Amino acid sequence: MNCVSKGCAYTLMGIFVCFCGFRAIGRGNTSSVNNDNTKDRFQWMEHAKLSWDDFKGEVNATQDESAAATCCSIGFKTNAPTPGGKQEIIVYNTFYVNRSWVRTDARITSILDHEQGHFDLCEIYTRKLRDRMQDIDLSTPGIKQTLMQIYTDLSREYEARQQAYEQETIHGTDIATQKRWQQMIAEELGGQGIAQS
Repeated sequence: MNCVSKGCAYTLMGIFVCFCGFRAIGRGNTSSVNNDNTKDRFQWMEHAKLSWDDFKGEVNATQDESAAATCCSIGFKTNAPTPGGKQEIIVYNTFYVNRSWVRTDARITSILDHEQGHFDLCEIYTRKLRDRMQDIDLSTPGIKQTLMQIYTDLSREYEARQQAYEQETIHGTDIATQKRWQQMIAEELGGQGIAQS
């Protein structure tokens, strides 16, 4: 099978939540998500594009047509406030290098562009989650349930959007539709407000 006609198997790991008494989990209690950048994962950054070197996972095609898989997720955590400081919700988008993969015969630009679209869509929904959570008072009773409802609602929207991207672009093989999606994604990433799905 020609690699151009192969599709994409994207992986939605879901949205990760770190509550733990509303303290950040991981590498220190800081508001910088860049501390989560390691050799096996990194955060979305403006003007930084994926390369095939970012796809180091073992090929795990669920169908013969799958050419690549992008594994990314949206997460949020809270920081530990400094004395006199305000506790904040930190929302981030993570790409997982060792869970994302590409077939050796599929390392072509059009497929990489399609995979970039998945990561960019994840960033759009990261921003939407950040917008929805920005004014939440973390001292409110029942805050965990409130945050989980926001998360659940956004997760449904995100999944539907990723599915639409796959279906409409026919896994990136419909070049004209892929270009339209790339333009739409670029506009949403560059706009002041993120368009609702």
